[in-house]
Amino acid sequence: MRFSLTRHHRDDGLVTLALAGDVDMGAVDALVSALQDTPQTPDRIAVVVDLARVTFLDCAGIGALVVGRNTAVSRGHRYTVVNPQRQVRRVLELTGVFTALTGRHPQPAPETARAARSRRSRRHRDDRRCAAKPSTAGVDALPHG
Repeated sequence: MRFSLTRHHRDDGLVTLALAGDVDMGAVDALVSALQDTPQTPDRIAVVVDLARVTFLDCAGIGALVVGRNTAVSRGHRYTVVNPQRQVRRVLELTGVFTALTGRHPQPAPETARAARSRRSRRHRDDRRCAAKPSTAGVDALPHG
């Protein structure tokens, strides 16, 4: 899907960039330009990057988001990425930038019922195996005789 960017400025200093489509190498120049085109003054500026309509995010796109964050922070602005969809969120988590960009900690994926049963079954089996074998540590063999 083609990349698009919509920019909104509010009088209170909030700058919102709503991204849509594929945020890849072809989109980086436009994205970095928009992210760096915020006012130079630190007066209550907050940059919000909305990823709700982003369908794909590659390493070039991640790099652009990080450059945008670094630019905003160096100017004294607040910066946050919001609404990443599941696949995009996963990419941000796997690359280790989720918390820095969103200000939130990633949530663990919900465990499936099958995985929970399997884990409990393995643990129960291991417990039985340990209980069935008495320890012989420190026991000397007795002579038969």
